[in-house]
Amino acid sequence: MTTLQLLNKMLRGLRQFDLILADSETSITDDYLQMMLQFLNEAKEEIEESGWPWYALRKNVTVTVVAAQIEYTLSIASDADVDTNDRTRLLYDNVSYEGPTEGFYMSNSSEPQVFETSTSSEYRLREVSVEQMERWHLTDNDEVGKPVYFSLYNNGTYQQMKLHPTPDAAYTLKVRAYVPQDELLATDITTALSIPDRPTWTKALFKANEERGAELGKPGSSLWTTYLDAHGAATAAEMSLADQTVFLDR
Repeated sequence: MTTLQLLNKMLRGLRQFDLILADSETSITDDYLQMMLQFLNEAKEEIEESGWPWYALRKNVTVTVVAAQIEYTLSIASDADVDTNDRTRLLYDNVSYEGPTEGFYMSNSSEPQVFETSTSSEYRLREVSVEQMERWHLTDNDEVGKPVYFSLYNNGTYQQMKLHPTPDAAYTLKVRAYVPQDELLATDITTALSIPDRPTWTKALFKANEERGAELGKPGSSLWTTYLDAHGAATAAEMSLADQTVFLDR
């Protein structure tokens, strides 16, 4: 669904008229509608960060590594082919009784999905903390070679990756990352939502109904139950049997 369609779902739930724009219009300036859009973005971000890594937001990020450079910005304008953001999370391999799964960090046996893919012997890099990475670069003897270790941190806009040892040549890294969608903008309400639409607009409607006052519409408890049902159904539709089982140490 587009931003316009999602807003109209909310407006109908509040017993308001649909928003109808002329063919040439793609933005909104009305204060009330912008407040509705704020609720929609709040709901979107909360659902994106709710614990389940929605498939539409899982990305393969290619990072181009060059000799003698230890730090890389994961953005199209810098060193990657995908723009990450401040809410991006690395995805990990996990193992259950039903087979391997992919998700956020869950146990000591989870392995980061960062791979060197440009050489004949492709391999997985090992993750260390930002603090450990800094200590190594401050105290090492300027070792060079194939990247073996990495750390990730948020620079306020994108994800930053730092490598050790210092690369001795050009390499290509592949990073499996969860990249939440950017905020839906009032200046382009034709933008399509990436995650499932029903839990998003039902949660946004709950927020808008609370702001207006439940005495003018449905009880908040009823709207919240509708949202929980929508979120549960959307999550269940994406989960495999392996996603629902206990993880094992390797």
